[in-house]
Amino acid sequence: MSLTYNQEFKDPKISKALVARIREKSTRPLRLMEVCGTHTMAIFRYGIRSVLPDTITLLSGPGCPVCVTAQKDIDAYVMLARRSDVILTTFGDLMKVPGSGASLAAEKAKGADVRMVYSIFDALAIAKENPNREVVFCAVGFETTTPTIAGAVLTAKAQGVDNFSIYSANKLTPPALAALMETDGVEIDGFILPGHVSVITGLDAFAPTFEKYRIPSVVTGFEPVDILKAVLKLVEQNESNAPRLVNAYTRAVADAGNPKARVIMGQVFEKADALWRGIGTIPNSGMVLRESFYKFDAARKFDLSIPDTREPTGCDCGRILMGLKRPDQCRLYKKACTPMHPVGPCMVSSEGACAAFYKYSR
Repeated sequence: MSLTYNQEFKDPKISKALVARIREKSTRPLRLMEVCGTHTMAIFRYGIRSVLPDTITLLSGPGCPVCVTAQKDIDAYVMLARRSDVILTTFGDLMKVPGSGASLAAEKAKGADVRMVYSIFDALAIAKENPNREVVFCAVGFETTTPTIAGAVLTAKAQGVDNFSIYSANKLTPPALAALMETDGVEIDGFILPGHVSVITGLDAFAPTFEKYRIPSVVTGFEPVDILKAVLKLVEQNESNAPRLVNAYTRAVADAGNPKARVIMGQVFEKADALWRGIGTIPNSGMVLRESFYKFDAARKFDLSIPDTREPTGCDCGRILMGLKRPDQCRLYKKACTPMHPVGPCMVSSEGACAAFYKYSR
């Protein structure tokens, strides 16, 4: 019986053939970084590290949106949760991320009205059901989720839902790659570019970074064959000293991406400098509400003033996000920091490198 189109991307025979070609082609040490939390989980789930030759090291980059959210932003969410007039809504991954003094889960246990939602439109519905309460959504994500958040803000404005707002910690992926390439000590020989983000941005969004640094880069999907094909292409480019920007996920990604989604995103948001955990401030890497939508900006609505904070003592989440350390090289890993009692967000998020390492590498 012939394989279906989708089954081909999980076919063990194809995967074994790709592994054999990688082993045949790879002669020099390479450090390849996947720039997507979903790729990180897929690589661990399918045991891809275990079948690659010793010449190849896979690094987990800043592709987990919760993981790169700055401590200062987590503290802002906690401050909002403590307000008696606020219903705070958030995705589940954010609940257990520790702030400087508490997490949203801890505040909820104390009586704060913190609600987990599966879509920002759930938060908008809660605002309509509670017209006498302020409803704030914790807007954390990359280009994949930002258009949906923009759509909800547009809907709230059109329907006159004035008790709805967001605190935006949305970020853009390409500026982070450029920041990594400018960081002392970071050694990357190729990028496995994010598939979900690229559906929105398209391949073209990564062209400026590629042209500047000439680092082999491949957009790919999330099945074993997808990832192994990307690794093979990166090996071949490095071995031939011929870097390219390649779309290996053509079944989902177009060079121009999704123009309609980007138009909606650009209608509501504009670029701004943003603080990334472990990396610092990256110019034009954040998305903040445009002036015409500032009534939906929770930071402005509640006049939040959040002091600068340090990351937890001993936590290496920032260095892990930059590919400078593996999770098991953090002194807190599996000791003070576990999924039940996390110190840093990389152990909390379902896309976090530490959480993946803990789950699949025991």
